[in-house]
Amino acid sequence: MLDYDLIISDVDGVVFREGEPIWENIQSIRQMISRGKKVIFVTNNSGFSRVLLSRQLNYVGLDVSSNDIITSALSAAIYMKRKTDIKSVYVIGEEGLVEEMKNFSFQLFSSTDVEVKNPDSVILGLDRLSNYDKISAGMRCIYNGSKFIATNMDRLWPSKDGLKLGAGALAAAIVYALRREPDFVAGKPNKWIIEVAMELASIKDLSKVLVIGDQLETDIKMGNDIGADTILVLTGISTERDVEKSDVKPTRVVKNLSSIL
Repeated sequence: MLDYDLIISDVDGVVFREGEPIWENIQSIRQMISRGKKVIFVTNNSGFSRVLLSRQLNYVGLDVSSNDIITSALSAAIYMKRKTDIKSVYVIGEEGLVEEMKNFSFQLFSSTDVEVKNPDSVILGLDRLSNYDKISAGMRCIYNGSKFIATNMDRLWPSKDGLKLGAGALAAAIVYALRREPDFVAGKPNKWIIEVAMELASIKDLSKVLVIGDQLETDIKMGNDIGADTILVLTGISTERDVEKSDVKPTRVVKNLSSIL
């Protein structure tokens, strides 16, 4: 651990499982921070408010601020602001995604608004309160010319009751209906989100970055793609059997993070 200047950790499946703390991992991350390591939390969960998540992390003993958290909602907002001319959005997502759209001064269209005027973009993230009409409204906007931005394409989401549908499963309904992929996916494994993380941490040397996560196809693939060392922790979605079957291989596989200290 002494060789790394920046440790990038996932949240769901590493720190929490639907709000329930994963204590063996939390204690290890706490030790990393106490030893002076810079730890940034990079999560595909766009539903998290960074302010509220920082409070949750502090409550379990992790001394981090909202500036140490990069969600796929923040990643999407920065991309849209810097790389596009998008001004108005229809949001299929939860509090954290709505919050970031407001933080970056995008005009939010309601379900009523989109019946009379098309927004510049539909942005879709994990939305556990979504319904058929809401997703259909977003589909119609995209069909009529709105950009299609997804915060992430995660198939699954680890809950305390077992696996649930991820944001990618919701996006797949629109992908299938319109036979088109999103114009941009902001979260892991896209390198964009890690570029945002490294910019905010003022880190440029990828050889001194360690990526920790619970999913091969997002966390580990992203880390591998940028040439960073990667640790798959078996407290979330991916299993040892998944590793055996996958072309994506982590630097190391651990039952929990206590074994790396």
